[in-house]
Amino acid sequence: MTTTHQFLDKYPISRDSEKLIVGTIHPHDHENFSIPFFYGNMTSIWMLLSEAFPNDLKQPLTLDGILAFLKNKKISISDTIRECDRKNPTALDKDLIPIKLNKQIKDNIRNSNIVEILFTSGFGRNNAFKLFYEDILGLEITPDIKQNREVIIDKEIFGRPIKLIVLYSPSGTSNIGLSKSRLYLENKAKYEKSTKPIHDFKVDYYRDKFGGK
Repeated sequence: MTTTHQFLDKYPISRDSEKLIVGTIHPHDHENFSIPFFYGNMTSIWMLLSEAFPNDLKQPLTLDGILAFLKNKKISISDTIRECDRKNPTALDKDLIPIKLNKQIKDNIRNSNIVEILFTSGFGRNNAFKLFYEDILGLEITPDIKQNREVIIDKEIFGRPIKLIVLYSPSGTSNIGLSKSRLYLENKAKYEKSTKPIHDFKVDYYRDKFGGK
């Protein structure tokens, strides 16, 4: 099962963008996406951002609404893989066999105003940050990067310092792990009266990471 990326060339990184979301590659069965776009299969990231910015990204979610939101917020989206095989017909990164990485992303970032890159998966096999940092940039992930979930890369690579952040996954399946994270535990008291504390924390977290007030 070979998957070829459907959105990288159709929606290139904007020169005006200041933030960039980076994942791996969309699931194979893109024809059945509810929205024909990045993360259009589950839409969990768009639902979170809609809750975080209800005046900017209104529900029901539409492609036009998402594109307008991204343009207004100066956010672009890209992925690390252009083409891959899959060991199993799943959307899991561990089942990917990368064939062609999106190495053009380096020039795309260099020719933009991006100062922050936010990754939707981190340090595991074929995760977005790992592929970008090690396989595309040729850098080494340190224990400090794993602990802090972020790093500022030297200006020599892109002509300016850029902050890389590994997001907590928008997926509901990440909630158990997130409930044990240092950041959630440090802020747990804020959500003690909530009926869905992990979800509410995640909305606040995404509002903060994507520049909300």
